[in-house]
Amino acid sequence: MKVTKAQRSQIKVPILLMGASGSGKTLSALLIAKGMLEKIQPDLEEAKQWENIGVIDTEHQRSSLYVNTEHDGVTIGSFTKVDLEAPFTADRYEEAFTLLKQAGCQVIIIDSTSSAWSGEGGILNKVDEYGGQIGDWKKVGPDQQKLLNLLTRNDVHVIATARSKQGVEVTRTDTGKVKVEKVGLKPEMKDGTEYEFAITFQLYENHIAQAMKDNSSIFAQPQVLDREVGRKIVSWAELGVDLVAKMRERKIKAQDAIVKMTTESQAVLLKLAALELKLGKPELKDWTMDELTKGYKYLAGVKAKEAAQSAAQQKTEAQA
Repeated sequence: MKVTKAQRSQIKVPILLMGASGSGKTLSALLIAKGMLEKIQPDLEEAKQWENIGVIDTEHQRSSLYVNTEHDGVTIGSFTKVDLEAPFTADRYEEAFTLLKQAGCQVIIIDSTSSAWSGEGGILNKVDEYGGQIGDWKKVGPDQQKLLNLLTRNDVHVIATARSKQGVEVTRTDTGKVKVEKVGLKPEMKDGTEYEFAITFQLYENHIAQAMKDNSSIFAQPQVLDREVGRKIVSWAELGVDLVAKMRERKIKAQDAIVKMTTESQAVLLKLAALELKLGKPELKDWTMDELTKGYKYLAGVKAKEAAQSAAQQKTEAQA
C-alpha cells in the first residue's frame, strides 16, 4: 500500500446492455463494437474491422442472423465468433473468451451473460446441485468471481448483454387487499453486477437506451445505440478526450452564434422568442445541443430570407 498521484490513463471499457427479448441488445452491441474499431483502427479495411470483433454466442447462433444486413448506414460483416452451448460454466466462458483473444479480437461481445447465471450449468444450476441451501452459495463464489473478472478486468473492450424481466412487488394496502406493482426491469444476473461495469445501458422495447450508470458522463439523454456511441467511448477511454468539455464548448459557440444573429436581424429575434416559448426554455443555456443545432439552422434560414427580401426591395426602389 502506498500513496500515489492520480493520473488519467488509457482503459478498456466494460459495457453492459440490459434489456428484454427483442429490445435490440445483440444488434446494438455489434454496432457499438464496429464504431469502436473505426476509432481504434481507422485505417483498417472494413472487413478486417469486423474480423476483429469477437462474439461469444449463447443464444442459438442468433448473432449470425445480422451478417450481411444493413443497419446504421453499414452492412454488418463476418465477425469472429464462438458458439457456446451448455453447460454454461464459468470455465467454458473463459475458454471461449481466450480463443477470441488469441484470434486477435479487439472488442469482445458476450451474448449473453444470463446463460452463465440461469442457464444449464450456470450459477443457479450449480447451487441447486449442491443442495440449494444458503451455505451452498459460498461454493459457487469462485465461479462468480471468475465471470466478474472476465467481464470487467481485461485488456480488450468487453460488451456484455443480459436479459431483463419485469420485476413485481406484492404488498398489502391498509385494508389488507393484495396489491401487485411493477418495479422495473431486473437483469438475469447476480444482484449488483450491473454496477461493476463502466457503462450500463438499459434498452427498452422501442430500442431506445438509457444509461443507468455512466463513468464517462457522456450519455445523459436516452438514445438509440449506434456506431457513434462506440466512437465516443473509445475517444473517452483510450484517447483521453474530455467529450463533456468539448460538448460544453460547442454549446457555448452555438449560443453565441445565435445571439449574434439576433443583433443583426429583427426577424431572427422574433423567431427566437417564438422558439423559446415553444420549447418552454427562455434561456439558450438550457437548450440541448440538438436543439441549438436545429435552432441555428432554422434561424439562419430566417436571416437569409430576410436579407433576400431586403435586397429585392432595394432593387425595386432603385429601378423606380
